[in-house]
Amino acid sequence: MKKKYLSVLLGLSLVLTLTACGSGTKETEAPPETEAAQTEAAETEAPAEPESVAIELPETELMSEPAEELAPITPADYLVKDVDQYVTLGDLEGIEVSQYNYEVTDDMVQERIEEERLSYGDEVEVDRTAETGDIVYADMTSTVQGESDSSEESTYFTLGDAEYGEDFDAEVTGASVGDTLNFSVTFGDDIWMDEWVGQTVDFELNITSVCELDAPEYDDDYISEYTDYSSKEDYEASVREALVTEYEESAYAETVEALIDAAIERSTFTGYPDDLYDSCRQDSLALYSAFAGTTDEQEIYDIFGITAEDIEEETLDLVNRRLLVSAICEKNNLEVTEEEYDAYVADNAEYYGYDNAVQFEEDSTRDALVWNLFESKAVELIYDAADISLISPEDELLDEAAEVESSGEADVEADAEAQG
Repeated sequence: MKKKYLSVLLGLSLVLTLTACGSGTKETEAPPETEAAQTEAAETEAPAEPESVAIELPETELMSEPAEELAPITPADYLVKDVDQYVTLGDLEGIEVSQYNYEVTDDMVQERIEEERLSYGDEVEVDRTAETGDIVYADMTSTVQGESDSSEESTYFTLGDAEYGEDFDAEVTGASVGDTLNFSVTFGDDIWMDEWVGQTVDFELNITSVCELDAPEYDDDYISEYTDYSSKEDYEASVREALVTEYEESAYAETVEALIDAAIERSTFTGYPDDLYDSCRQDSLALYSAFAGTTDEQEIYDIFGITAEDIEEETLDLVNRRLLVSAICEKNNLEVTEEEYDAYVADNAEYYGYDNAVQFEEDSTRDALVWNLFESKAVELIYDAADISLISPEDELLDEAAEVESSGEADVEADAEAQG
């Protein structure tokens, strides 16, 4: 599966569920969490693999006079009835989990400002060799060594961003329009293309354009023209605040996923109703469909490099996730009112620039939005009852390095004993 595409899909789904409210620490209100993120599901008996069919999505563009108000809704109808027939909750008290405690530095603030500044730049084609920072357009053919099938695409990348790795950028640096480059790159496990992980890939690039970015200078004129602030100090303070919020929400979301994984692992699943499976499969495919611009399953598989088995796995993960949420809500009498739902949809519609809440609901699907709200309440209970340790990413990296070093020393001692 192509990680680059999936990360975009899941990331946007996560942003949607974090919009209405925010949190980053245990003491503050927890935001709703995305349903699209994958979890380790308990084993259930899978139905026969469904035939490839088109997904039924609302055809909003065909509506000549869209409704202005949301249709009435009873959110409780979406929870699984008689859920105890399908899941037995485990002990969800005191689940141990770590949560990142990020420190926003001055360098991080300046990096974000630089990203913002570059976003206002215009590409200007240049008649010279490609340098770091240039945007290079090329027709690219890639072939994994030992395989006969090649991938061809017209693409672009910024030298220095290492989208295809530093070795790739080094090969392209110094090239000019009209050049044909042939080279190979061996990738580790951090490349976003699954099929390139641990492989050597042969590339042929025909350079079609080299552009530099003409971006405004970061000065007082920039502040007055491109921001809503009157000084650099106020603008940089706002950037810092936004980063703090962003990292808190990200840390919370990662912790929530770990807690849901643990909750599912502690619980016992013995099946699911067919209508729940069908709705989960529909929702799993809908996100891909929105980005692919098609409702045909085979086209979706081809575009994202996924299979029917991948969708089946995602569907069953979502089935168990919703069974867990239903069971927690039933046990703790958690409810979502129609007023809460309407406010949630309206807030998100405004945030994403929709003309009205109805259009946003149709694009996002009512089913997914209702489940997002129920999940946010169920997750808040697990989060509040969890044993959460705050750690810094830097400390974790140091701990991992120490473990690797300790493991290496142990291996050396073991080899010495074996030889002695």
